Amino acid sequence: QEAHNSGHHTTEPARVFCGPSGCAMAAMQAKVEKLPVIPINPKERHMQSIVDYNDEEQVKKMIRPNRWLAIDIGSMKFCRVNWVVFLMATLVLWAFIIGVLVSPFEDNTNLALKQFNDIWQYWITANFTWLYIITQDVWVAFILWIAFSKYGKLKLGKNNEAPAQSDTAWFAMLFTCGVAVGFYALGVSEPIYYYRGYANLRKPGYQSDDQRAQQALFITMYHWGIHAWGCYILAALLLGFVAYRWDLPLTLRSAFYPMVGDVVNGPLGDCIDALSMVCTTFGVCTSLGLGVNVVIAGLHRMDCGSGIEAECKSYNVPAVGDGDAYRNWAVGTILLVTFIATGSVMLGLDSGLKNVALFAFFLGNVLLFSLMMLDNKWFLLNSFVQSIGFYLQWVTQVGFETDAFQQLNLEFDRSLNNQLWDSRSGDRLLIDKVEAATGTPMDDPAAAFGSHSASFIHWWTIFYWGWWISWVPFVGMFIARISRGRTIRQVVIGGLLAPIGYTFIFLIFLGSLGIKMQRTAELALHETVTIDMTGPDCEAMGYISGQPSSEAAKNLANAGFYALSCRASDDRLFDVMEAYGPGIKTWLHFLCVIGVTLYFVTSSDSGSYVDDTISAGGLLEPPPFQRMYWCLTEGMCAVALFWGGSAAAEGGGSQALRALRAVSVCMGLPLTLVLCFMCASLLRACKYDTMEPEIHASTRFITGLWDFTEGFQPLKVGGVLPDVKTRFTSFIVSLFAPFVTAHSMHMKLFSPFMAVINTAVMFAAFVIWIGCMIGEVATFNSSYIGWTSYLFFAFHLTATRVQARHAYNVYGWFVEDFTACLFMYPFVASQMDLQAKSAVPFTTIPGTDPNANLDAELTAEREAFYGKGGKKSSGDGTPPDVSLSAYPMQQAPQHPMAAQQPYQAPQSSQGVHPQPYGMPQHHHQHPQHSMQQNQGYRQGQPMTTHPMPPQQPGRY
Repeated sequence: QEAHNSGHHTTEPARVFCGPSGCAMAAMQAKVEKLPVIPINPKERHMQSIVDYNDEEQVKKMIRPNRWLAIDIGSMKFCRVNWVVFLMATLVLWAFIIGVLVSPFEDNTNLALKQFNDIWQYWITANFTWLYIITQDVWVAFILWIAFSKYGKLKLGKNNEAPAQSDTAWFAMLFTCGVAVGFYALGVSEPIYYYRGYANLRKPGYQSDDQRAQQALFITMYHWGIHAWGCYILAALLLGFVAYRWDLPLTLRSAFYPMVGDVVNGPLGDCIDALSMVCTTFGVCTSLGLGVNVVIAGLHRMDCGSGIEAECKSYNVPAVGDGDAYRNWAVGTILLVTFIATGSVMLGLDSGLKNVALFAFFLGNVLLFSLMMLDNKWFLLNSFVQSIGFYLQWVTQVGFETDAFQQLNLEFDRSLNNQLWDSRSGDRLLIDKVEAATGTPMDDPAAAFGSHSASFIHWWTIFYWGWWISWVPFVGMFIARISRGRTIRQVVIGGLLAPIGYTFIFLIFLGSLGIKMQRTAELALHETVTIDMTGPDCEAMGYISGQPSSEAAKNLANAGFYALSCRASDDRLFDVMEAYGPGIKTWLHFLCVIGVTLYFVTSSDSGSYVDDTISAGGLLEPPPFQRMYWCLTEGMCAVALFWGGSAAAEGGGSQALRALRAVSVCMGLPLTLVLCFMCASLLRACKYDTMEPEIHASTRFITGLWDFTEGFQPLKVGGVLPDVKTRFTSFIVSLFAPFVTAHSMHMKLFSPFMAVINTAVMFAAFVIWIGCMIGEVATFNSSYIGWTSYLFFAFHLTATRVQARHAYNVYGWFVEDFTACLFMYPFVASQMDLQAKSAVPFTTIPGTDPNANLDAELTAEREAFYGKGGKKSSGDGTPPDVSLSAYPMQQAPQHPMAAQQPYQAPQSSQGVHPQPYGMPQHHHQHPQHSMQQNQGYRQGQPMTTHPMPPQQPGRY
């Protein structure tokens, strides 16, 4: 009904389907409206009242009728969910948990966790580093462009809607849900890894240890900077736009409404929402794992009173990794935080989460500025300014580095975990062929070429990119929820630049203090580290298993200084605070424990809030029991993994966390493709919302690529669709012989001869692909020739679809066409077939010259400008004389603008000089008249609205 009332829709011949049995209806006897690119009327949405998704009835309108499950206990609402989404997410999460718990151990390693740690994460890194790196750069460039384009002023809400949250509350919640726990866990430790953990790590490079220290801070900033927040802001912009400007539910499926329309409310959207919930839960569990180790390390340090384990005579809180005692404390801490988070999420966003976030943000500031005042503040400020400049100088170059040549060493070194898709084993394993040919082992490539570790980008950059991406459904949706009423430009500037600036302060201060302490220990313990080595030598410095063992190292530690590169990662944050004296260090340790616990809570309850909202189909205030369920599910997921992972071997909790991080990276791969389409979806939504003629004059194909998710009979698509049997038959033919169905479109686009040629080319490419894949059995490497042929097939199908779009005036982009043809060729071929057989006419005749009518259009414009009385063409194709010489002059002027004409009284619009096209009548004057007015004004004469008599040129 909304599409029927849309003012921008035009009427054209009916979209009827002509099959073997004839046309469904005569095109000349029926009229239907043109299918809009997006089935929504932005003008109506802007003017209508805000849809209240606290109302259950509003939510039910946006999901399929058989999906809604409502359970009441007496008069109390117990359950309000989309049961399909709820069930899919629950089954995936608990199947993973149970699989880990029942999995056997081999060599003290849980085999289920090993699949993620040693195989899947390495496989993604080895094969898709290029994709992770380039997409991060593209997303950042896109959101910056759209923020400062004409679309930047569009609001995530109605045009006159004010921001829902104050700037302070908005920033605090934005910051705490995104990265806060990581500051405490990695703020000191990560720069130390880069400073002393890798030899020959040169990103962007160094020639002295000072530059090496600066590089360590830069890489930390690179991993936590604009690339980390770019994907969050992209998702937040799109979700906030469609949710608050077009009044769609705040779920991840709504982000794809501009691309696929109402189909997203069916099974496709259910899968998207379930996937986002799984990613959210795993991401939060990873955060829980990082946070619990920091909490236990801090409590142990305060309980022990010293960072030297040998001096702890008795303690109640175990050290991180200390067997069953650590496991029990970790589980207890997770349960406690889960209980607090449950209470916070039960209170709601404004009463619970916002207040906890503000208090956590306040404690973080107290810690940060206390450290600055207690230490060499001038050094910290110098480091901050210098590091910002270094980041701005190098972030673009390093942002495109994929460690291409370092990862090439995967083929040269057996000790590396080679998971390359096409050359990890068998006849394509390079090292086997080379060593068989020479009879000697290959040299170590890292030593021969001075390469840094091939696993660096795996363990750090790609892990971070995958982790950030896996959190997009959680953080992006939460940022959208709190950003209502702000413009796109405000969200990008405030939500991207402000948190990054604050993040950099935190990381630079903590990292600089860590590097300062490391250098202090090296100088005091007389250990020299050259710029090309991994070091220092911890045994030479008096450290064994992370603990000071020599008298000099113990005395230095008692004075408050540690060799941080020799310490456990979880101890380094608290080591940095040891140098400020007994009372102060205890206070700072307490601030850290409370601060990370509260950040721990905000991450948990914001994740639970998002899970609950998605499972309820966008219902903003679901029943409290649902919030409790998802909060407990997240907590129990982490508990089960800690318990099961450490049941048979010490350190199993660490295995569980590594597995969760690996799962996050794996989840990031499909979400990377999803985010790429989010860019196209956001741009399309902005164009459509601003009523741009290009998109509103266009249409879409009569069938959609995702219609199969609803049994080829999607609801609310408009037009007359082919029946299910016809569509299914077309799909089956397209699956096994796409050149047959594509031929229907070739016959409409080209002459019969060229249609046959195009179909033959497609046939050859497809058959070669299949034949070479089968031929791999007998001929080594033939399958790769087959995949090359498949690419040519996809390119040809893309060209067909692009030409069909132009002929039918279907809105789109060739990148979308190629992606669809590459991954969904049967659906594309079937779509072309059904479109060609329908009665929908061409808008543009293929093969015609787009400028064929240009001369006639220009002639019409000239006649409109000069009128019937103006000088016309002689009829021989000679253009009319439109220069000033076409009008009689008294004499040739000395200046081009001084051309004169005899004075004439003003004439009507039918006279010699008619009104120019598009200009109001009272504004039109001959150029001469305008000059006369200007002249009179300069001589102090009153200006007249009538032409003045001509003056002699000499007066000018």
